This record gives sequence, C-alpha cells and structure tokens, in this order.
Amino acid sequence: AVSYKDISRTETGRGGAFGYNDKSWSLVCSSGGYWFRHNNVKTKVSGPQSSRVGVYLDHKAGTLSFYSVSDTMTLLHRVQTTFTQPLYPGFGLSGTAELVKL
Repeated sequence: AVSYKDISRTETGRGGAFGYNDKSWSLVCSSGGYWFRHNNVKTKVSGPQSSRVGVYLDHKAGTLSFYSVSDTMTLLHRVQTTFTQPLYPGFGLSGTAELVKL
C-alpha cells in the first residue's frame, strides 16, 4: 500500500485501514487472488500468483503500478491520478501472516 502521511491511525473500524479511504491505495494479496482497493472501492485483479509484489510510483506523472514478480514482472494493476501530497509505503498483515525473527 501507499498512503499520504495524514491517513488516520486512530479511526475505529476500517476507515483508517489502507484502501478504505481517499488517502491510500492498496493491493491485497491472498491465496484467493489479488484485489485493489482505494476509497473503499474493491476491484478484483487478475494475474499470476507470486510471493513477491513490486510497486512502482511515478508521483510526478500520477502513476501507481503493482506487479507480480517471479522470473518476470507482470502488471497487475495501474492507477492514473493526481497525487496531492508525498506518498509513503505501508504494509498490512492478516492474522494468518507468518513473521520471521531476525
């Protein structure tokens, strides 16, 4: 996900979660596939499953792209918009995520 710095971090419910507001753009990756979410609009995305996802941002051009990464990169979803603030990376983990201790 990417978001503006002023995304709510204290809002209860999903309002402050990535993709559920107009301040963030999110690609959800699960065993059931991919979904893109922005401003609480969820869009099914087709593409090859991978354990790696690439994110490319061209802030000036207003382009945000998500890729499935394996031996090759496959475009999953691209957004064309006008970004009005700097964007920051964000990550959300589900209850089934496995974390690695270093």
